[in-house]
Order: sequence, then structure tokens, then C-alpha cells
Amino acid sequence: MSEPLSKLNCAVGDLAITVNCKIPENLGNIVRIVSSGGFQEWQGYSEPLYTWNVEVATECGALFYECDTGIESFTSGPAPDIYLRRLTPPQGYLLEEFSESEQLQMELYEQDSLEGVE
Repeated sequence: MSEPLSKLNCAVGDLAITVNCKIPENLGNIVRIVSSGGFQEWQGYSEPLYTWNVEVATECGALFYECDTGIESFTSGPAPDIYLRRLTPPQGYLLEEFSESEQLQMELYEQDSLEGVE
């Protein structure tokens, strides 16, 4: 198998960012690790890769997969561990508070941007 389980980048419940993806549209997605997908065959690799079942953690995000009909978008699906990096919340935040604060941060940013507009 390609990687020891003790050296996985993520665990169930983590928020992660997608990195080093073969499909450029998948780079930088924020996802929540839902469950283990186990070892799966993955295009471009000779050995099975350890995967997680993930769901997009942002309102407008999507995961893109190659299908028989081309590239399709989904809000959840498998992702190899090697394409994920765990996001660490700022010190003093719980993981749940960190993920829920994203929308608040966006709203605050939008308000700050509008304050200079008359």
C-alpha cells in the first residue's frame, strides 16, 4: 500500500484544504472529512490511495471528478489523503467555531468593503 496509516494528513471531523490536485478546479477547496473511504484505485497511480469521504464546507464550493461524460461537479465525494492538508484553527478556537466563523468573516469583510462607499 502506498502510505502508512500513521502518517495520514487528516482524520474524521477535520477541515482540510485540497492541494496538488490533478484537476485544477479542485485546488484550494475547503472540505470536511466525513468518513474513511479506505484504499481506492485512483487515476494516474499504480497503487491504491487512501481516501476520505469529504463534503464541501463552503457555500459555493464544488468537487470536480472525471466521469465518462467529462468533468462533473459534486458537493461530496472521495478525496485521496495525499491531496488534503488539515486546517488548524487559530489558537483559542474550537474546530466547530472555526468552521462556523467563515460566513461571519465573509459578512464582516463585505461590510468593511462597503463602509467607504457612499
